[in-house]
Amino acid sequence: MTPPTVTPPAVDCPAQTLAARVAALLPARAGTPWTVEPASAWWSTKPTARLAQNGRALILVAHPWHTEIAWQLPGREPYEPDLRIDALAPDQVAREVLRLVLPVLDDETGARGLGPSRIELLAEIGHAMRAQGAATYERGGLLVDTVTVTWASGGVRCSASLHGRNPVCDVQIEGPVRAVERAVTRFLPGAAPGRPVPGVRGRLPRRLAAALARHVDVEQTAAGGLAFGTGPGPGPYGYAAPAADPAARAHDTVPASVDLHAVGVDFLVSLAPQLAR
Repeated sequence: MTPPTVTPPAVDCPAQTLAARVAALLPARAGTPWTVEPASAWWSTKPTARLAQNGRALILVAHPWHTEIAWQLPGREPYEPDLRIDALAPDQVAREVLRLVLPVLDDETGARGLGPSRIELLAEIGHAMRAQGAATYERGGLLVDTVTVTWASGGVRCSASLHGRNPVCDVQIEGPVRAVERAVTRFLPGAAPGRPVPGVRGRLPRRLAAALARHVDVEQTAAGGLAFGTGPGPGPYGYAAPAADPAARAHDTVPASVDLHAVGVDFLVSLAPQLAR
């Protein structure tokens, strides 16, 4: 007589549950999604899970009030978290992983001469934008070993460039200042009460400084532009070009141009629904 089949009980692990929900929010790369498996962390005895994709891996440790993340590559075993997030919501954890952790992991991969080529990464970006209905134009960049993809949506013109083996992007956003502000802040930390930026010259720089200062530190350069997010640590940072006419009124339709640096490909792809519709 054949013994009855017994279904094993479901694993009740908060780290694996959170990791599975985070994995669902991280973009697939070359059609490969993130997978989740049980794991252990050197630095903690708390519930732990491992997210993996194409040789890249993340160690996630779930605490009652916060989440710890570390990145893992062959030959790089993390002995402490690379990021501590005071959040347990999957969307918040996924956003910070995309913004702060994966670009560092990819930078190390690129330094080893591993990972996808810049052409393959550019194709991932272009595909994500076209999937949202935007028309894209891909070309060689102005510099040697540079490729660029350009698209327009929501009143702004965006371009993303990759240089050499560097797997993180430079992103340029141009258009009416109101639309530029909305697009740029998607790359920055969540808004907080505005911090005053004293001594900013020009009406357009003052408007941009007030919008950016809710997210990151801002300072005006000698040329009249704005540098923002340039403090220590990972994460996108950038520069807002000075106004063509510093005395002109900063209406919503005044042209503005912002360059962002250290933007991870995964982060940019995840923002496609907001940047390409």
